[in-house]
Amino acid sequence: MVPIGASNVTLPDGTVVEDGALFHRKFLSNPANRKFISEANIRAFIPCGGFKDTVNQENVRRFLELFKELQFIVEGANVFFDDAARRYIATRTNIKHIKDSTANKGGVFSSSIAEVLTAFLFQDDYEDKLLNDIATRWALTKDILQLVDRYSRMETGLLLRLHDADPSVPLFELSEITSEQIFALQDQLESCLADILADGELVWKVMVHYIPSVLIEKLGEQSIMALLNTEQLQPYRNAIIIKKLASMAFYRFGEQWEEYLQEIETELLPALHKIFVD
Repeated sequence: MVPIGASNVTLPDGTVVEDGALFHRKFLSNPANRKFISEANIRAFIPCGGFKDTVNQENVRRFLELFKELQFIVEGANVFFDDAARRYIATRTNIKHIKDSTANKGGVFSSSIAEVLTAFLFQDDYEDKLLNDIATRWALTKDILQLVDRYSRMETGLLLRLHDADPSVPLFELSEITSEQIFALQDQLESCLADILADGELVWKVMVHYIPSVLIEKLGEQSIMALLNTEQLQPYRNAIIIKKLASMAFYRFGEQWEEYLQEIETELLPALHKIFVD
């Protein structure tokens, strides 16, 4: 390990790193590091921190020369690549490159569940029923990881299928395009929110796919909906319903999106119930 503030660090092969900060800046594009990269046989590159635009138009070629074995890039760090680098990778290589706007949804989702949702549902009992209850806390952690795994597989699988159907559209552009399509459906569903809320069965189906099972077991449907239906939490409830319906609809029907949107126009509720049919 070479800390960013280190100086005169000797690597196992005898190489001396004089300046840790410079080493971090240059590591991914310094041809001298090919000996380390080739020995590691790195096929998946997942940056989880670093400077903005670390890989950019100026150094992307050198980066690819170092990481010749790469098959996948998953941007765990925000804006680690600039768009010029993404486009070069998309057009000059066979690397499957998942953009940060897709890759980081799991982090946003898990924090919204673990912090916001649990605080709203447990309220004054938050510490006793969650923080001080080790079994519940571990069950919640497991449930959240399973939900992140499920929805990340659904989104990534869809993106890869869409890309395979039309390779001319880079994966990073598909991340942006599909996000816009999901947002557009959210706007459409918001205008029909009263009809959706009137369908209690549909609302609960959404909640079951959003709320970790341990919370449902602990609190029950009636208690959860009573809390979410309070005037204070109605905007939060509505956001869950609209966003979850839109994203799950796209994951399920994204390959026939225009046809599915027509179904929503003609038969809103039956079309939304179709999302949850196995």
